[in-house]
Amino acid sequence: MPESNKSKNHRHSTLYIVGAIVLAVVLAIVGPALFGESLRPVVGLLEVGGEVFLRMLQMVVVPLVMASVMSGILGLGDVRKLGRPGAYAVSYYLSTTILAVVTGLIVVNIVNPGRGIDPALVEDARKEGEQTLAHAAGRNERQRFEWHNVTGDRSATAGESKNVSIPAKGVWGVRISIDQVGQAETPARALVQWSEDGNEFDELPDGEFVAGTETGIYTTNPAIPVSEKVRFVRIDFQPQEGGTHSIVEAYLVPGAPSIGAIFRNLVLMLFTNNLLGSMVEINLLPLIIFSIAFGAMLTTLGSRAETITSLVLSINDALMNFILLLMKLAPLGIFCLVAARFARAQLDGQFLTLLKTQAWYMTSVIVGLSIHAVFTLSFLLWFFTRRSPWTFFVQMSQAILTAFSTSSSTATLPVTMECAEKNAGVSSRSTEFVLPLGATINMDGTALYEAAAAIFIAQAYALTDPSFVLTFDKQVVIAITATLAAIGAAGIPEAGLVTMLIVLNAVGLPLELIGLILPIDWLLDRFRTAVNTYGDSVGAAIVDKSFTS
Repeated sequence: MPESNKSKNHRHSTLYIVGAIVLAVVLAIVGPALFGESLRPVVGLLEVGGEVFLRMLQMVVVPLVMASVMSGILGLGDVRKLGRPGAYAVSYYLSTTILAVVTGLIVVNIVNPGRGIDPALVEDARKEGEQTLAHAAGRNERQRFEWHNVTGDRSATAGESKNVSIPAKGVWGVRISIDQVGQAETPARALVQWSEDGNEFDELPDGEFVAGTETGIYTTNPAIPVSEKVRFVRIDFQPQEGGTHSIVEAYLVPGAPSIGAIFRNLVLMLFTNNLLGSMVEINLLPLIIFSIAFGAMLTTLGSRAETITSLVLSINDALMNFILLLMKLAPLGIFCLVAARFARAQLDGQFLTLLKTQAWYMTSVIVGLSIHAVFTLSFLLWFFTRRSPWTFFVQMSQAILTAFSTSSSTATLPVTMECAEKNAGVSSRSTEFVLPLGATINMDGTALYEAAAAIFIAQAYALTDPSFVLTFDKQVVIAITATLAAIGAAGIPEAGLVTMLIVLNAVGLPLELIGLILPIDWLLDRFRTAVNTYGDSVGAAIVDKSFTS
């Protein structure tokens, strides 16, 4: 009887959450059409309600992760028993990430979403992307090169520009644009020069940019990279000969970090110099490492650790009960989150417009994510555990729907652990170790999304620059880079944006074209987070067998 009531309550909770999401989307579309701008105060109130629910989930994440990982180690009794499950978990996450990237590339090549996009939209997206890049680099706007020109006539600009200092933090490049007016006999040239002290300048390797002789705008693609040792740069501009005139504009723009830099940060993030700081910033990797080490140490103390062991286990049980209480508020909190975000997009004129202009791109990503979840992950679940994928999906549905609503696998972690253990019957030893690790490093949906987005951007860019050809070897580079970037995403802030820049940079695509996918990213982020969460739970079920073997 208790199991029957438990199953009935789970079905009711899932239906309530589904109903909340459907109602929120309907009201978000219909409300602005009926009430217009007068609906904005209501949207503001809904945002507050959604933010309260999100913060309540995030409030539990850090203590739950630390208590659950310690409980898992204490339950094993010997930390060496974690070796095989740990190896299985990492192998599973790496394998599914590779499979997700391959799926994304196949789907986006079949659908070819960039084939019919308006070139004007590409140029508009470039401008928005430049602002986003500057913001991500900690600057409100790009730093522009200026010439010693008292008249302000850009067509009269020539010679050496003023010095521009390179910020100490970040990776930077120089983007040059030359507007050739009239047929030139010889093309205009711009040479980037560098200096360590601002006095003596040398030519930057590969720093020469030559425009064409035909009328048109010529832009560096990609930006000319600036090495870490450079402290100052300037540009020596030589105008064309013949024709009317040429106009030069140049900016210092942020670039993408290398894969090596990401993995360096990832290794360093495993070990924190401030445990409380990691708790405040919800950096789970160092907390997991500390919890494993601390739990292992407790197992060596015998009876002397009985008091603190009992305390850790009690804290873990209390937090799981607190999550059950939070789930009673989930339908209301999820309604507020979804209704506020969708309604604001509709009020700003984005939602239905974006569905029309980027329908094929959205279709590519969502179909790819669906194939990965329904076929790849479900097959792996059935093959290794002989579980019914549909039954397991229903058992994890509350966590998947919460992930869609919050667009944060970390914030969803408490719900994922509760569903996996209470509904799906995954042992606490697996959920307490595999799920916190998966919420940090498992990025199936993100890797698939980045590979598909990079191909879409390349297809759209080819419309504006016919010289760019998306060859097979470039697609292989995208696949490898997307996989590595997704795995290393936990090692950098603003991971989604920065890893996307790495993928674009790897095949020479303009970084500012990230503006093509930014307007719809908030919506697709919900789908890929749901897939990430489902992948975490499948991993916990598969690795669970290694704890019992």
